Amino acid sequence: MAGWGPSLRIARRTARRSLGRTLLIAALIGVPVFAASWIGLMSAAGSPTGETLARQSIGQADARVTVTPYPKLMPWTDRPNLDGSLPGLPEGTDPAGTRDATKVDPMKLLPAGSTTARALREASNVELRGPQANRSVRLVTGDGQSKLAEGTFKLDSGRMPGKPDEVAVSPSLAKYLDLLDGEQLKPGAMLTTGTEQKYSVVGLARSFNEPDRQTVYAGPNTPLEQPVAGAEVMYLVDLPTGTDADALSDQLLDQGLMLLPRANIVDPPPTTMGSTQDAGATAVIALVIGFGVLEIVLLAGTAFAVGARRQTRELGLVAAAGGTAQDIRRIVLVQGAFIGLLGAGGAVLIAVLATIAGRPLWEKMLSTLIVGVNIPWRMLVLVAVLGLLAGLASAIVPAISAGRMAPMAALSGRFASATGVIRLRKPAVVLVAGGVVCAIVGSVWMASEFEQARKAVAAQADPYRATVTPTGPIALVLLGITAVIIGLVWVLPNLVGKVASVARVLPLSGRLALRDAARHRHRTGPAAAAIMMSVGATAAMAFAISNSIAAESADYVPAAIHGDATLAFDGPVPYSPVTVEKVAGLLPTKKTYEISGISLPGAKSSGGYTPSLSVVTPPGSGNWGLPLMVVDPAYIARFPEYGEKAAEAMRAGKIVLPNEKGLSGGKVKLVEDNLAENAKQQQHAAVVIPSAPATAQLATSALISPEAARKLGNLRPYRVQYELKREPTDSELAAATKLLGYEDFLKVEKGYESPARRWFIGLMSAATVVTLLGVAISVSLSAAEGRADLATLAAVGAPPRRRRSLAAAQAWVLGELGCLLGVGVGALYGYTAHAAFGSPYFAVPWREIGGIVLVVPLFAGLLAWLLTRSRLPMVSRVD
Repeated sequence: MAGWGPSLRIARRTARRSLGRTLLIAALIGVPVFAASWIGLMSAAGSPTGETLARQSIGQADARVTVTPYPKLMPWTDRPNLDGSLPGLPEGTDPAGTRDATKVDPMKLLPAGSTTARALREASNVELRGPQANRSVRLVTGDGQSKLAEGTFKLDSGRMPGKPDEVAVSPSLAKYLDLLDGEQLKPGAMLTTGTEQKYSVVGLARSFNEPDRQTVYAGPNTPLEQPVAGAEVMYLVDLPTGTDADALSDQLLDQGLMLLPRANIVDPPPTTMGSTQDAGATAVIALVIGFGVLEIVLLAGTAFAVGARRQTRELGLVAAAGGTAQDIRRIVLVQGAFIGLLGAGGAVLIAVLATIAGRPLWEKMLSTLIVGVNIPWRMLVLVAVLGLLAGLASAIVPAISAGRMAPMAALSGRFASATGVIRLRKPAVVLVAGGVVCAIVGSVWMASEFEQARKAVAAQADPYRATVTPTGPIALVLLGITAVIIGLVWVLPNLVGKVASVARVLPLSGRLALRDAARHRHRTGPAAAAIMMSVGATAAMAFAISNSIAAESADYVPAAIHGDATLAFDGPVPYSPVTVEKVAGLLPTKKTYEISGISLPGAKSSGGYTPSLSVVTPPGSGNWGLPLMVVDPAYIARFPEYGEKAAEAMRAGKIVLPNEKGLSGGKVKLVEDNLAENAKQQQHAAVVIPSAPATAQLATSALISPEAARKLGNLRPYRVQYELKREPTDSELAAATKLLGYEDFLKVEKGYESPARRWFIGLMSAATVVTLLGVAISVSLSAAEGRADLATLAAVGAPPRRRRSLAAAQAWVLGELGCLLGVGVGALYGYTAHAAFGSPYFAVPWREIGGIVLVVPLFAGLLAWLLTRSRLPMVSRVD
């Protein structure tokens, strides 16, 4: 048995004979490795670098030139890159710009022999005539037919537009407009704009980012594009061979142009800003990797224990033939290395194949077109090595246990069991308690940091404080949670023994299951720890989602009272009493309320906007004052408590204010909100009624009744609230949208709609799968070790179903213990998420937690009962 040769042969033969067990352990090691590899591959696919990024950014060009509205720019502090902005403006430069960038010809400033093409760039949206109503979609303009632009978009069919009356559209928009015949454009396909202009659709194209977004592609001088003051213009440039890009960049800055060479995209230049990697993020990544390795060790280690127990007689023969304890340990360790290599290597290979084969699915999931397969080999090798080391580490404890077995005990199939007084390890208990304290203190500290940041932003004293990353609190929280997990893993075997003390109150199968778990806590402890780790991650995500949703719900401002419909008159939908009446007739309307502004007689519009009256507020309260909103007191009276007081004051002719700003001597000053010079001010009686609801901007506006408003000026309705008898049907909403001619102007207030349901279904599925996996390993190990005990039970008259009941009880006990502890660990993460997301309270997903704690273990027990055979062949008992 000297050397590694015999150990390698025995390990290879055992792996081949017990193929099912080998594949199971390889899968336990491979699944986390596959997940990590797949995430890395998706990250690389969604965030291309090097030549792939350059091709998507500037196509076949040597550089990109940006013409700014400024005649001159300061020299670069750092060399330009894709993430760069303006290098700086000389003193005295008008920030709004002093020239029209579209009138600047870059060819006059570039070396002789250069060629240019307008780069594809998102412009303002365009209104299109849809099947039932108008729709606003994205407009991208540029010279798509130029060779320089190849690679910056994906052309599915046809060609890019070359004439002013031609466009290309995305497949999603073509489908919406019914322009497709199967997957191809219909012959003579046309689209119509909201102003009845018609354009020929000559191709189907998509952008690499957001390929499913509805988009229109047009030429560089299309009439669809509306000019925007101060806008930049980008060109793709092909430079003569030998051009010094850095020198040219410096020359162009003097003319207000920025040059981004292709080399700076392929190999980004260093920046003087330093590394943006945050210590807290690094700690989180390290913690996730550590937890993943620990979970592999626990799950695969328990599975290796199953294998070692099942080959006990084989190992006993090795010892009887003269093999030493070192030889036995070597055999088990070689098996761990072999299966670890199989699991980790196979997982990486499967991840690469899945990335290539499932490319259409990943593109939909990432909302990004994947160009080629960018394989991060270094990261994949590192992940595979970590998986291999984790597999080897998982075999260490089973190898040591196998090496300690006496030859006679191994040949007879007897297994050692724990005996003696069970005591909880005090250092482990201290670790758990200290970790909980650290996690709570760190979370409170983190909440305080974020609250200070929010206050600083609200006061406009430090607008960058909102991006603060509280590294200290994050480190303290991670330290605490790590200590809790280490302490629980350490104390779990003895904790299992303590839990067995309640066996006397359980039925026979429960008593047998708990006592078996206590005797063999060398396997039940790690199995419960593995379940705890997996369920802890699931519970943590449930807490994080709940608190994120709670924070979003607290910040949500409804547009109307719940159940009301809101019709906004803005832009293409003009106000008309006839329109208001017709929409009311199409909906189950109970009453209609108009919300208006007040314009003075003779007020002149500017750029489509007519100035309205607003309440003058003290300096520092905002340049535009407090908007004055005209609304029926009957609508305001619908709000409890606040509504009756406000409606009574409005009926008395007073203006209702949400706060003291602008009130002096019981009156407020009113002025047109365009801040025109020599604007006339008028005074009006007012009263402050606090606690105004945020609904319909009541908390940020001054309120006045229509009767009092008509004495001040002309009413200009801009919104209508429909009080509905019931929720409108889809057909009623479709009829109202068709009448208006535009989508998204009529909305029914349904409150904050939580996206939690689809998340929680996935989390429950993950928790169930992981728990069943850990339970299956432990129950199978129990069955391997307990055959002699079951044979004895059968000999003394136990019915055949007792084995099923015992397996079900063992599965339930192990699953329940792991799920309870996992929820506890997840709650620590959840409390931190409560602080990080700014949730107004600690949101607990009771339904999901109840399902994890109650339903998942019961399902595990039921599955064990169904899959366990009732009858077992008799075995002899030597002891």
